[in-house]
Amino acid sequence: MKLVAWIIRIVLFALLFVLALRNTADASLQLFFDAVWRAPLILILLAAFGLGIVAALAAVAPALMRQRMEANRLRRALGEARSLAAEGAREPQAGSGIPYNVVGPKV
Repeated sequence: MKLVAWIIRIVLFALLFVLALRNTADASLQLFFDAVWRAPLILILLAAFGLGIVAALAAVAPALMRQRMEANRLRRALGEARSLAAEGAREPQAGSGIPYNVVGPKV
């Protein structure tokens, strides 16, 4: 399966590389305040793709940080619960008077 994935990646890279080589003509991008950016078309497309990646990461970052903080909080709580359970397991409950084989609520 990894071989198929690598073959697909290589084919996709080759197609994009050929696309880049065929689109080397200059294109002009009209920006704000009458500014014009003249560059090869593939460079403009690459810049737009890069800006899209940056925008997507900026949109996902707050939720990702919240999830990481929540995961760390839950790990700390789990560690505290395990340490309390380990301390409780060390101390035998002598004289509780409740047999282990009784079915029902232990009141």
